[in-house]
Amino acid sequence: MSLDGFRVPVITAAADDTVESAARMMRERGVGCLIVTREGHPVGIVTDRDLVIRVLAEGRDGTSARLGDFVTYDPFTASVHDSIESVAERMRRHGVRRIPVVDDDGKAVGIVTADDLLTLLGREIAAVCEGIENRSDSTDSR
Repeated sequence: MSLDGFRVPVITAAADDTVESAARMMRERGVGCLIVTREGHPVGIVTDRDLVIRVLAEGRDGTSARLGDFVTYDPFTASVHDSIESVAERMRRHGVRRIPVVDDDGKAVGIVTADDLLTLLGREIAAVCEGIENRSDSTDSR
């Protein structure tokens, strides 16, 4: 299965946004990360944890601090044509939980998270269980 029909919409921000506005956007949109873009292309990623550890815990002022100072730049990305399996492998190999998805022009069009993959896996397991539960009797050929 490719990412084309699977990805979740991405929430983006700019490097010159304030940390406070980024945190507010995360809260309002119910997300744990933002993809920092330049002209639609992903250049970095910042998580709610980044903001807590790198901003709040350091006593910095979120109303004046710029998001770009706390971004992890050059994030691993996936193409809309990549398979879910290849993205899961990339997450495992690089120890990341979120991967922006880009279109053929390299623009951010979605994001895949470890939580998304776990949800998908749960659905697949549920479907297998349903098949087992509704199996034919033992006299049927398999």
